This record gives sequence, structure tokens and C-alpha cells, in this order.
Amino acid sequence: MKYVLTDNSRIDFIAHAPMHAFKGWAIDGLRAEAEIDVDQRVVHLLRAEVETRCFDTADHERTEAMRRHFSLPEHPRAVFAMSGCREFHPVDGNRWQTKLIGVLEFVDIRRQLPVNGLIRLDNGRLLLDLQCKWSFSAYGLKAPRLLFLAVRDIVDINAHLEFIPLETKEDIDAHP
Repeated sequence: MKYVLTDNSRIDFIAHAPMHAFKGWAIDGLRAEAEIDVDQRVVHLLRAEVETRCFDTADHERTEAMRRHFSLPEHPRAVFAMSGCREFHPVDGNRWQTKLIGVLEFVDIRRQLPVNGLIRLDNGRLLLDLQCKWSFSAYGLKAPRLLFLAVRDIVDINAHLEFIPLETKEDIDAHP
């Protein structure tokens, strides 16, 4: 079944430094599409995009430092496109664990990225919770320094994506 993203979705990220964690998120500027058949345990398609101008940290100076460090105005979006589903197994009656592989394009650099996910069905909605580890060095980037704090290489990324079924022309024609 094909699905489209709802406004109840978000992406969160946490960068770690000694004795501190820098948290950020994107709630706006998200787009995604998915084609998932839970009965056959197959993810045919998952593509998600976020406008980098929507990244926020709740601290204006830190958000601006992040935008400057990555030159985000010159790189307006980050895109994940799934290239394969390595695992898809049931957890219980309406939840499935997945392991996906795909390509994340960030600041015009593309790298393969493994992603773990939990798929849930809830009142006609498909909920997809994804987790992955992102590395500055894998993208050939230096981790930022904030004052005397050096950010560690690995950033934790979590996405909560809520989808609804996409109505096709056949669906509309079947229910006049």
C-alpha cells in the first residue's frame, strides 16, 4: 500500500560532547512517501526529505552556528532514499521490526546508511519510528567545536514518521 506523510511527524538528533548533549529537531519541512506491504513483510519504497532551514536547537546562537558550520543555506535539503530492506519481522499483532539500508544525502554528500525501524499500524495510520547513527567523518566533515567542547563524531538520529494511505484513482472510483 502507498502512504503519504502527515503533519504529525518529526526528526530529532542528538550530538554528544563531553558532559553535554546538543539536541535538535525538524518538525516542519518534512516530506516522505512509503510503499509498505505488512502482510508480505516488504518495504518497497521509503523516501524522506527535510528542508535544512527547519533544523532547530531551541538556542538561536547554537542553531545559527550549526547552519554556518554546514553551510545549510547552500544545501537546502537532506534526503534519505531506501535502497533495500534487510529484515522485516513481526514483534506482535500490529508491530514489525525492520532493518533498512539506504543513501542519505546531506550537504550534497551521499553515503550509505543502515537504519533500524519499528512499523506500527494504528487506526488506519502507519507509524514508522526510525533510528540511525550518523558520522561526521563518514561524510568527510569535521565535527564542530563549541567554545571548548568538541562534538563527538557520532550523532544519534531518530525519526517518527506518521503516514496515511494514499488514495488512488481506483479507490476514489470504487467509493463514489
